[in-house]
Amino acid sequence: MNSCNLKPLPLGSSDFASLREFNQIYVDKTKLIFEIASQRQKFFLSRPRRFGKSLLISTFESLFKYGLRDFKGLAIEKLWKDGNTYNVVRLDFSEAKNFRNLEEFSARLTSVLSRGFSGCGFIYREDPIETVSDQISDWLKTIPLNSLVLLIDEYDAPLTACLSNADLFEDVRAELSDFYSKIKSNDGAVRFFFMTGITKFSKTSIFSELNMLTILTMDPMFGTLLGYTEEELKHYFKGYLDRACEV
Repeated sequence: MNSCNLKPLPLGSSDFASLREFNQIYVDKTKLIFEIASQRQKFFLSRPRRFGKSLLISTFESLFKYGLRDFKGLAIEKLWKDGNTYNVVRLDFSEAKNFRNLEEFSARLTSVLSRGFSGCGFIYREDPIETVSDQISDWLKTIPLNSLVLLIDEYDAPLTACLSNADLFEDVRAELSDFYSKIKSNDGAVRFFFMTGITKFSKTSIFSELNMLTILTMDPMFGTLLGYTEEELKHYFKGYLDRACEV
């Protein structure tokens, strides 16, 4: 087996557009992605680390931001009929997990949110009274209906970072809940919402702030959305499996 004929393995790749441009192996999950993205809903999916959650978020980002640009030859190419493109806000809350107190967390959260929304025209201004969540709420009221896609990766990273400190955990939970409540109160602006994490903190009020959140974690229809099935391994990695058998 000539290794030069094999597509590169997608080792460490979490950016969908880059993976496709470099012609790395992509196990086509886009039929399931279509089933999710075609709906105007809020979704949550939890999986362990290193399961491909960030790549999934990146795939949604590419689809809504650039349409079918990066999806040539994939199942969704024949299914996706939405000719619109959207403003996409992608937030990675693992960037806000290193803090020692509430003040440090507030500063990190402000940085993550202000940078994430700035690409869509939001401008944060320091204000002793109006928080970044307040300002995002005001801004959301000015944008067209169904014009924004919000993707959140590792929503639970700040919470797991302070599990051993009950008071700090409660303060962090309260700030995060305030942000989600602002998203809920401006639901009309949001075309699609998708959030990932390692676990579901069911008693933190975060999920109650996001009205009608659809939980995909244990849904059998989407059980293969992340990870590889035996059939997918045999199909997409056949060349590598054959080469391994020849050694």
